[in-house]
Amino acid sequence: MEPREILARSGLCVLLAGAALAQAGPPPLAGSFPNVAVPPGNPITPEKTLLGMALFFEEQLSSDDTVACATCHLPEAGGGDPRSGLRHPGLDGLMRTPDDEFGSPGMVPQDALGRFVESPSFGVGLQATGRNTPSMINAAFFNTQFWDQRAGPVFRDLAGNVVLPDLAALESQAVEPPVSSVEMAHAQRTWDQITAKLAGARPLALASDLPPRLATFLGTHATYGPLFQLAFGTPAITRERIAMALATYQRTLVSDQTPFHLGTLTPNQLLGLDAFHNRAQCSTCHPSANGLFSDGLPKTIFLPDHPRQVKTPSLLNVGLRPRFMSSGQFNRINLVLQHYQQRGMFQPLTGDVGAMRDLLENGLTDPRVANRLEPFDRPTLRSERTPPGSNLLGVGRAGTGGIVPTMLADTPPFLGNPTFQLGLGDALGGTQAGLLIARRTAAPGTTFLGVPVAIEASTASATIVPVSPGGPGEGTATVRMPVPLDSTLIGVRFYAQWLVRDPSVRPRIAVTRAAELELF
Repeated sequence: MEPREILARSGLCVLLAGAALAQAGPPPLAGSFPNVAVPPGNPITPEKTLLGMALFFEEQLSSDDTVACATCHLPEAGGGDPRSGLRHPGLDGLMRTPDDEFGSPGMVPQDALGRFVESPSFGVGLQATGRNTPSMINAAFFNTQFWDQRAGPVFRDLAGNVVLPDLAALESQAVEPPVSSVEMAHAQRTWDQITAKLAGARPLALASDLPPRLATFLGTHATYGPLFQLAFGTPAITRERIAMALATYQRTLVSDQTPFHLGTLTPNQLLGLDAFHNRAQCSTCHPSANGLFSDGLPKTIFLPDHPRQVKTPSLLNVGLRPRFMSSGQFNRINLVLQHYQQRGMFQPLTGDVGAMRDLLENGLTDPRVANRLEPFDRPTLRSERTPPGSNLLGVGRAGTGGIVPTMLADTPPFLGNPTFQLGLGDALGGTQAGLLIARRTAAPGTTFLGVPVAIEASTASATIVPVSPGGPGEGTATVRMPVPLDSTLIGVRFYAQWLVRDPSVRPRIAVTRAAELELF
């Protein structure tokens, strides 16, 4: 058999071709693991690291205070998202078809004014990212970021001027999610809006259980300006400084204390490593010699229904991740190994599969990552304490088409929040709706205007608003009500429920579930 035919059958021809093409761009890796390469102009300092840590866990960096960088990147999930697996329609735009992606939950869709709107794919539910969340751990060793490598090592300002000339892929990456209308932003969000909001925000006001080093750094500072002063010498909050702080924090997230690195692999894991090198083609893309288990090059691994080249990820801490591949289509490591066996890239002997799993699931896991130990320590996010939809109660009543309208009540009601809002979705379009707000719930079986309600509607305040145009299940509405900065309101609970005028049902009202909210 000709060597060319052997390469073609094994799939290595495509892998090597991708590697050859990648060499024309910047070097795929930066630094020499575990030593991080730092870009000129953004040295690592303790103050900048801790500012970056605060910003990474800051849900107020999103437009509606529900998403932080860390929402999709948690250390105990291997730097990925423990919630990952939300279905995205893929290139064909259709759900439940073979090209679907499995990404992370992001924002409820909102227009440029922050009002809730219907998405063709996600309705008024959380939108899904189009790729499985990559890890931020050891990301500092890659000269490009994102699966498609679109964030490169030159960091530029909005005018295109070079801010950092090299080794700054993390900075280039950091400026994208805060303005993404899927991940952290309402439509058309600008960096001027982001910096203005951050300037008035109390640092980590929504987080709890702050690690001592972070709590000490924040001290009693009521705004972010003094923290930027500590990190950069002046209190100015800019897009570039936010990116540099976030990148600096991520450069401290080096995972180099796995059993592989410490030389403490078990006999079974050593068998898995032998299979990794000698009976599988893993090291073609994931060389262990560099300690990172990635060459940083774009490759294709022939995923069913997802033909593309993506950057090779590191395998360190892969055993902690809930989803695998850029598509997220595999949720167990044994499915990954089956894929490579089916492609002829893994030809195991007896015991190899179990040993390889042991290596990947345990031998490449840094216990500091798994146990949230410094530098992988972290606060608890507000969205972890109150997951989306967890504050809903009661039952709704369907309107036209048998569709129950949806209460949108995930925006946190913290004191001083100028953009607290409640929303309505999945309603009949072009009608009117009333938002009722009461101080108490109602007894089961209580009715109001002939329909069942979960709140004490007879004493509630009501706000009547138009529902956006559309057909059955396409209408939305938003009511914004700034929360006063009044400490006497801490702990006050209130309850909200929408009633929607709908002439197709008797009586002519559709009802959402109710929401419970507590000021803090």
